[in-house]
Amino acid sequence: MRPASLGRRRAPVTRPAGKFGFAPDEWRAARAALEAVVERAAAMRSTVTYGEAARAAFGSPSMARSGALMALLAEADTAHRQREGVFIATLVVRADSGRPGDGYFAFAERTEGRLLTPDEREAYWVEQAERVWSRYGSQGRP
Repeated sequence: MRPASLGRRRAPVTRPAGKFGFAPDEWRAARAALEAVVERAAAMRSTVTYGEAARAAFGSPSMARSGALMALLAEADTAHRQREGVFIATLVVRADSGRPGDGYFAFAERTEGRLLTPDEREAYWVEQAERVWSRYGSQGRP
């Protein structure tokens, strides 16, 4: 005798509309949480790890290497660049090195229009971090 469940069709699995399966209001809340944690770090002349950023935005550090976090960072970064003139993603760093990942530097190279040597990458990151810290520090807070 066949179990009754074998003959039934399953309902299709649907995902919420929006980016990476997040509803638009969830995405906006995640971006606001991400921006808040990075801005707090900037005001303290500090950085945030990708895990900390993922926990703030999505409630889980396991999303630290996700496409969703990278897209959220890019979106927030673009908005801050237009509004404040700084790249806030500069302050989101790897836990093991204290520096941004390769994606950040690939973006920097596209922005600069040239490849950066390892020494130039470090100098670029330090310069950008100083700009963000200055903008969001106690004297430069918008």
